[in-house]
Order: sequence, then C-alpha cells, then structure tokens
Amino acid sequence: MIVSEIIPLNTKKSKVIFQDGESLGLYNGEIRRLDITVGKEIDEEEYYTTIYPVLKKRAFARLMHILEKSFKSENDIVKKLKLSFYPEEAVKEAIEKAKKFGYIDDDRYAERYINTYKDKYSKMKLKYKLLEKGIKKEIIDNALESFTVDEEPMIKKLLNKKHYFETEETDKKQKIIASIMRQGFKYQKIKDVIKDTSMS
Repeated sequence: MIVSEIIPLNTKKSKVIFQDGESLGLYNGEIRRLDITVGKEIDEEEYYTTIYPVLKKRAFARLMHILEKSFKSENDIVKKLKLSFYPEEAVKEAIEKAKKFGYIDDDRYAERYINTYKDKYSKMKLKYKLLEKGIKKEIIDNALESFTVDEEPMIKKLLNKKHYFETEETDKKQKIIASIMRQGFKYQKIKDVIKDTSMS
C-alpha cells in the first residue's frame, strides 16, 4: 500500500489516500507518530498491527455514538461510517458486533418507523421511505402486516387542505387528486373517500 496523497479533513484529521484508491481517516498526530508520508509504502503487517486495530476500535465507538442520537437502520450506519473514511473491513466488523449485541436490528427499526409515521404517510410511501433507508422488502412487508395503516383520515385531511370540496372546476379537482396520488395513495381509495365524504 503506497500513500499517494494526504488531504486535511479538518484541523485534527486527514484523509490518507493510497495508490489503489483505498482511503482512511487518521488523526494528524497518528500520521506523524506512524511516520506516514506521501510515497511511503505500508506493508500488510504494519497495517494490521498498528493501523487497523485503531480504526476497528474507533469505527465501533463511532457507531455507538451515532446510535446514541437516534435508532438507525444498518444501511444508514454504514453510510455514516464510510463518510468518516473507515475501511470497509472495519465497518463490516463494527456492524456485525453491533448486530450481535442487538444494537442494530432492521426488523425493529422498520416496526418503529411504521409506528411513528403510520398516521402521516400512505402504505406506499412508508414502503418507499424504508426501501430508501436500505431495509429489505421482506422486512418491510412483515412490519406493515403488524400495523393498521388507516389511509382514509389522511386522504380526507389532504382533500380538505387543498379545498377539493370547495371547488367546482373539474380540472382543479383532477389536479388535487393527482397531487394526493403522488403521495402514495391509490386513485380508487381517494375516489372512495370523496364519495363517502360527499354522502355524509
């Protein structure tokens, strides 16, 4: 591993970039202590005895710090650790350790997320949001089965907010319906709510 570049990240840390494209973040004091300079070659033995153990320990500490603030999905944590320039191997080990102790649990994360937002988002939007966070489709589907997501009050609220029942213009009504559909609500479900509301 030959060091090709050392780029300051802030006043305390720098990114060490190797010729093979790999990079890692180290404190400037560590870089000086390990005598890491541009052009220097770091062999595997030196890396795995002096550098990697430090990064491995630090990656797990960073993971725990992230979880202190809020419960995260595995994918969210991986992204954050990689943004801090921890090597992939250290990230993987930190994640496995956290899962072993139950600190990361995507099943539990999906259930908590749905329970928090089931009165705000449509089923489709909940699914999309969780997929976006890297949660597997099977986990999302299982979690959704555990909750009742009542879309009718949400649709009715949106219709009233957009003054659907106050306008007589067909084009405007269609635009309102289209805008609600873009939030993940099905056309037939919206029409049913409109019908029920108009009859009541």
